[in-house]
Amino acid sequence: MSRKDPIDLKQDRRQWLKTSATVLGAAVLPLPGVSTVELSGGSQTAEGSAPRTLQAAGGEAKPGARFFTPAQHTLIEELSETIIPADSHSGGAKAAKVADFIEQTVRESTDDQQQALWREGLRLVESMSQHYHGRSFVDASTEEKIAVLKVLSDNEQMTELPEVRLFRELKRLTVHGYYTSKIGIHDELEYKGNRVLREFVGCGDPTPPTT
Repeated sequence: MSRKDPIDLKQDRRQWLKTSATVLGAAVLPLPGVSTVELSGGSQTAEGSAPRTLQAAGGEAKPGARFFTPAQHTLIEELSETIIPADSHSGGAKAAKVADFIEQTVRESTDDQQQALWREGLRLVESMSQHYHGRSFVDASTEEKIAVLKVLSDNEQMTELPEVRLFRELKRLTVHGYYTSKIGIHDELEYKGNRVLREFVGCGDPTPPTT
């Protein structure tokens, strides 16, 4: 994917939705008897309920302590790390265990449509990576991962698309999870805790105004 102009996600989308079944096999197909309305605002089924689709690269999550499959959890790790990568100053989203924070948040949610959005959105993001780069998002290069998220960012106004709504939620929870973690608070923001200041220098220009 080497285009310089922004990609129209909706225009490209029809093609990669068609080819994704061939590339990824049954992992991206809806469960039997369920047909999603492709561009509906809530990505509803014909019966009006949330879509029941197989989850990206991992099948249905089994009942138990975790909501996401191991493959989905790894995908979320890579997505969040692409948003907040590690640098010389501090660790990134992966070191801050943002994926665990997202796991807990989504698992404890009582909003079935929000949970369905994560399953379907991850599936679609994986399909995008396969379409644009011919490989899984997890296996893609850093530049390829950024390119996939840039497509979503450039089309962020298309909130009728599940993958765009997933991207917006992913950003929100990544930032929240990171900046409430030890790494985000102490390493990135360099918060020193509640300490008595010997001098308060203020937040504005320290130079007094001239008269």
